[in-house]
Parts: sequence; C-alpha cells; structure tokens
Amino acid sequence: MKSLPPLILALLLTGCTENTSTDAFESTHAAPNIVPATVVEPVLFVAAGLNTSGSLVRNYQRGLQYAIDYFGHYGPYYVYLLGPDSEQSVRHIYYQRALTRATSDARLGSLEEQTREFLSRPNIVNEIRSVLSGKAEGGLTWTQAPPFLYEDVTTNAQGREKDPIENTWGALHEYHHVFQIAHCETKEKRTSEKNINSWISEGMATYSSAKFMGNMGLVDFEEYMLQLRTSGANIGRPSVNEFLRENSDWQLQDEGYWDTGEFAQVYYMLGAWATAYLIHAHNIEETIVLRDWYYDIPRMGKSAAFRKHMGISLTEFYPKFDAFIRQTDDVVMKIFQRQRGDR
Repeated sequence: MKSLPPLILALLLTGCTENTSTDAFESTHAAPNIVPATVVEPVLFVAAGLNTSGSLVRNYQRGLQYAIDYFGHYGPYYVYLLGPDSEQSVRHIYYQRALTRATSDARLGSLEEQTREFLSRPNIVNEIRSVLSGKAEGGLTWTQAPPFLYEDVTTNAQGREKDPIENTWGALHEYHHVFQIAHCETKEKRTSEKNINSWISEGMATYSSAKFMGNMGLVDFEEYMLQLRTSGANIGRPSVNEFLRENSDWQLQDEGYWDTGEFAQVYYMLGAWATAYLIHAHNIEETIVLRDWYYDIPRMGKSAAFRKHMGISLTEFYPKFDAFIRQTDDVVMKIFQRQRGDR
C-alpha cells in the first residue's frame, strides 16, 4: 500500500467482481442472477488506544450506515481501524482477521495452518509493520475465492479519529466500492464488459460520498464540486482545471493514468464530474446512475447496461462529456442550478 492524498488514501481498486455465493454477500437490491442471503452486519475491529471517547466508531458508522441504507447489505464486511499503541492488540486483531479467511477445505490445511500461512504472507507482514510504525496507509481489499469477503483496512486510524468529516466521508466512499465489487468481475481487465472502468468505480464513489455528505449537512456539495475544478478539494493538486490546461488530449476511459500518476485527476475528480454530468445535465435519476444500472452488468455487460439505463452509449458519452467539462466554471456549475429549477 502507498500513501496518497487524504480522501483517496490507497483506494487502488482493480474493479468489481460479481459473486453469486450466498456466503459472499447479501443485497436487498439483488440482480436476477445474484442470490441474496441473510443480512450480514459489518464487523469493526478497533485497536487498543483508539476510540476511547467512542467518536472514531460513531463517525465511521455514520457514513457506513447511510451507505448501507442506500446500497443494501453486502458482506461479510470487516473494518479494521488500527494504530500503533498496542502491539498485542494489533497482533490479536490480525489473528482474528486470519480466522475470517480460513475455510473448511482440507486441501488448504488445518485451521492453524491456514492462519499461520495468512500471517506469514509478505504483504501482511509488511502491513503489520506499517501499523506498528504508525504509517497511515490502507484501503479496500476483497477476496476472489472462498471465503468471499470485503475489508476496509486503515493502518493508523488516529487521523480518522481526529477528523470526523473525513472519517465519515471515507466510510461512504469505501462502501460504494463494496457495492460495485459485488456486481462485476475483478479478475477481468477494467476495460472488459464484465468489469467497470476506473472512472466509473472511483468517479461515482467520489461523487456519491460527496453528495451523501451534503445530504447529511456535513459539507456543501456544490461547493465541493467547484473546488475539484479550482483547487482539487480534499484530493489534492493539480485541480481539474490545471490538469485540463496541461493535458488537451486526455481520455476519461484511458486506464493508463494509474501508471502516469494522474489517476486522481482523471478517475476521481473528472470521474466525479462525469457522474454529475449524467445526473444533472442529462437528468438521469441519481439512484439509476449510482446504483441501479450495476444490477444489469453481470447479465448484459457494461456497455449494454450503460446504454439501457443512461439512454446514451459510452461511445457517445465520452465526446459529449469532454466538450462539457472544458467549459468555464460558471458554465459547468449551471447544471446544478438547472436541476434545482426543475424541482
């Protein structure tokens, strides 16, 4: 894992995966070919020394429960809020994490052998070192083989504890990814029909988390969207406007920005604006853009599902959005005024 600007702290998603195992998740809005199971409540593991006042968990749950109410229950979902104060507590939590990964498959060894194998993995060893050294890293992880589960890991949650706004914001953002992952295939490339592009995964989660924060009265949503253009908001510079001035040939659907380091500007910021463009300029219902069209991706594929629900093909959408986003701040911000006037 690597350090990134505040909101996008190591949210390096590879896409989404459909999972039809009833042990993997439950959705109150399941697609026809996804089998719902009983509701699985998220489980939070908090290291000793954190949450002494209860605010860390309370503010995380504020975002998580809002997202669950909107997207439905998916899980098992384990949240790890860690810190360096107690090595014993940290190692106990990682042991519990190992147990959540263990299966009854005898070919994988005994429970003790599976637990030992997980804790000896180089990435887990390095992650524990990061926790104990106080490094702030983390993000969403998930399994692609039984047992299917999702995890939100923060190696040093002291920063989250001190910043209730970002704590809630991060919980909202990550759970939108959990929903996305449940409806597409992470084993395939992001450009494939059964997976989603990075701008869709990160942009829609950036938009939704900001919008939900606005709904809760915690931020000014429209001001935030403007700040993405002018200053980069809580994601960081260069801003959208700065990026566009220096990159006239940018492509929203280009997956190469993970390698060039410009992923924050394209996938998160411009992706959020592409989401806003669908909702506020094309007047597509928010729930369709953020949630409902995903249900058809496993059955129809990304392109067909997008065209069915958005009323425009991805091929048609890209140049239209490109022309829109290059306009001045005053012009693009009018899409919010127009929709307010419709109500």
